[in-house]
Amino acid sequence: MSLRAYRRQRLIVLKPSTAVLEAARALENNQIGTILVQDQGRIVGILTDRDIAVRVVGHELDPKATPLTAIMTANVATLPVSAARIDAVKLMQERGIRRIPLIEDKRIVGLVTLDDLLLDETEPLDELAAIVRAQIGEGGPISPSRRRTSEARAEARYQQFLSELKELARLKTREQAETALDCALAPLLRRLTVDEAKDLLSQLPRLLQARMRTLAPGPDKLITRETIEKDLMQRFDVEPERAAGILQAVGTVIAENVSAGEIEDVLGQISADLRQIFPSHAQSFGQAPAEKQGEARSP
Repeated sequence: MSLRAYRRQRLIVLKPSTAVLEAARALENNQIGTILVQDQGRIVGILTDRDIAVRVVGHELDPKATPLTAIMTANVATLPVSAARIDAVKLMQERGIRRIPLIEDKRIVGLVTLDDLLLDETEPLDELAAIVRAQIGEGGPISPSRRRTSEARAEARYQQFLSELKELARLKTREQAETALDCALAPLLRRLTVDEAKDLLSQLPRLLQARMRTLAPGPDKLITRETIEKDLMQRFDVEPERAAGILQAVGTVIAENVSAGEIEDVLGQISADLRQIFPSHAQSFGQAPAEKQGEARSP
């Protein structure tokens, strides 16, 4: 998934000559923790509230006379807003940073932070943990309020995932969407190698990961599109065309919630008939996409 979700309407961008006191007031007034520093349309620095505390207050500098250029972090790493979230994770690991400004048409349009990635749970936790360990070391308690926020975000993301599936597959309830995942995603994961199944699952909602953790390890090459559709037919009591439509919807929602690179890895391990459930099949393999399956009655 791209970084477009981290576009921000409220970004504070100041000049290098701006006094630290003015920057501190901007942070307080806007209830944010980061300021971007730009010179002649080019980003030249980044400043946080911690920088002000450590580099100004800690060194007894005059905030009225000290310009941002004296305390900002220069040589800022940036990414285009079209980049993938995993690109942000890798750049944070490589540079030992927690914040990356996002650029579009040479303009600053957003900011992605390590906190964003942790709360959104879109990337493997071990990758994110590596960033944290590199900067603040392992350990440290999580506050109850932060835990509640994390749990709420996890439930919201899972609910959004199920809602997307319900709409696309024309299902009526959350329970039906979860049944469709049990019938379609679970065998797909078992069709993959253990490592690949783990990689795919790590990019899906955390609550969905918990639901799928007890699966038997693969690869189980007896799993085909036909076996999955037969299970869907039995569980939903529908005709073959309707079961095929539900499976196609599951493939589409999965593809829209994980990176293109991950889908390519999955496609490399499954049979041609299963590849057709993913919308990226044609682009990855240079073949025409499968015709849209007909719809029968809703279960």
